[in-house]
Amino acid sequence: MPVSVLNAAQRRKSDESDDALFYAEPRFVHHLDAAFRSRLTALYRERLPAGAVLLDLMSSWVSHLPEEVTYAEVLGHGLNTAELQANPRLNSHWVQDLNRQPAPA
Repeated sequence: MPVSVLNAAQRRKSDESDDALFYAEPRFVHHLDAAFRSRLTALYRERLPAGAVLLDLMSSWVSHLPEEVTYAEVLGHGLNTAELQANPRLNSHWVQDLNRQPAPA
């Protein structure tokens, strides 16, 4: 049975404009502060085994994966081609707006 973590109001975007507008140009900025990035990398180090195949949803020019861990493959999904191409952890990537097209093309 699913567990509700956020209510409907908490799941709403604070900016309801089209995501494609935000991601139209590459930004190459961090969307998370340094402390959270560090905690996220530690969590990945703990939970994602070396040699695994990973799907990095909503990726960008960084994946927050621990640098010392080697994965079999990291597949990246995002909304800006230039940012995905700049991510050294991705073996391959694709651009797809899941709000507009949730199913594979």
